[in-house]
Amino acid sequence: MPTEVTSLTKLQELESQIANLRDEALQELKSRRAELLQELDGIEAQMAGLNGKSAGGGTGRGRKRSSGAPGKSLPLQELKELLAGAPGKSVGIRQEGLDLKSVKTLATANPGLLRMGGKGPWPTVTLLK
Repeated sequence: MPTEVTSLTKLQELESQIANLRDEALQELKSRRAELLQELDGIEAQMAGLNGKSAGGGTGRGRKRSSGAPGKSLPLQELKELLAGAPGKSVGIRQEGLDLKSVKTLATANPGLLRMGGKGPWPTVTLLK
C-alpha cells in the first residue's frame, strides 16, 4: 500500500522542522553570548590594567554598594499627598524609592506632621494629621 501524505503529516513535519530551527537559533544565540562575554571580560581586564586596578574588582571583602540611582527627594507637600493616599497613611521609604536622608530631614523638621518608623534597613514614614 502506498503511504498517503495527508495534511496532518505535513503539518507535523513542519512543526518538527520549526522546533529544530528554534533549537539551532537558540544554540547560535548562546554561542554568540558566550563570545561577547569573553570579549567583555577582555575589555574589562584591559581597562583595569590602564586604571591600575585588579580585573577581579577587588578582594571580594566588604559590602557592595547599590549601583542604583539615588531615591527621589520629594517636597513636603508631595510627600503629604503620597502618604494621604497610602493605606494607613504610611509607606516604606525604600519600597517607594524615596531618598531616606531627605525624608528624615522633613520628619525632623515637622515632628507633629510626620513620624519615622520601621526597623533596620526598611524605614517607614507615617502622616500624623
